Amino acid sequence: MKYFLTAAWSIVCIGILAYSHLHWNQQTAVKAVVESEIPQESSETNHTNYLALAENWPEAAKEQLKLALEVEKPYKILFVGSSAMDWEKNVTQSLTESFGSERIITAQHTYDLTTEEIIAENKQLELAAEQANLVVIEPFLFNDNGKFKIDVTLANLTKMIEDIKAENPDTTFILQPSFPFYLPKYYSVQVEALKEYATANNLTYLDHWTAWPSIDNPEIKDYLNKDQSSPIEKGYQVWAQFLIDYFINKKAN
Repeated sequence: MKYFLTAAWSIVCIGILAYSHLHWNQQTAVKAVVESEIPQESSETNHTNYLALAENWPEAAKEQLKLALEVEKPYKILFVGSSAMDWEKNVTQSLTESFGSERIITAQHTYDLTTEEIIAENKQLELAAEQANLVVIEPFLFNDNGKFKIDVTLANLTKMIEDIKAENPDTTFILQPSFPFYLPKYYSVQVEALKEYATANNLTYLDHWTAWPSIDNPEIKDYLNKDQSSPIEKGYQVWAQFLIDYFINKKAN
């Protein structure tokens, strides 16, 4: 009787184990089928979302961004200009929040120099060493104002671009003026010449002056320090928001 009970119990245990194994296999198979039927967000869809955010960018920049997304390599934006560019942190923060720090990285180089000094000190080689995909340049118009004619400034700007492209042929360039101020004279002529230069060289020109009060409106003084040598926080916010609205297409959010 003892042996009979032992044998019977062994058979029951084997049956339980076999049933459990079969049930586990069935559950695993069902889970696999269900998971395969759930739509998965593809990397292609992800790329489409990020490219939609970059809708306003130059076509070449969007192509480079698409390539960077495909190979999972960060896309680098370099901001270049005078120390008046105190808006970069706000712009970078917005880019990071929208694209993610693993997809967009930024760098900034500011110089309290004229374009002549930039070239004489080979600062453009520092910029080339950043290996940036996109370079946004505020070409030191305010620093050059009253010291050099616009032809000199634009020649130096051309030298900067050429030297950067010599190291990084696929780099895209965007130009923007420095800050506006009340009743400029030759400075406004320089800015207009920069805009024409951008058009002639098929470069994107970010005219953030359109977001400020008009240069003949005394209210613009409220955006600058007393001697109009630099913006104050109110001015930086206007400048930053213009750039944020350009680099991050709100309709895609």
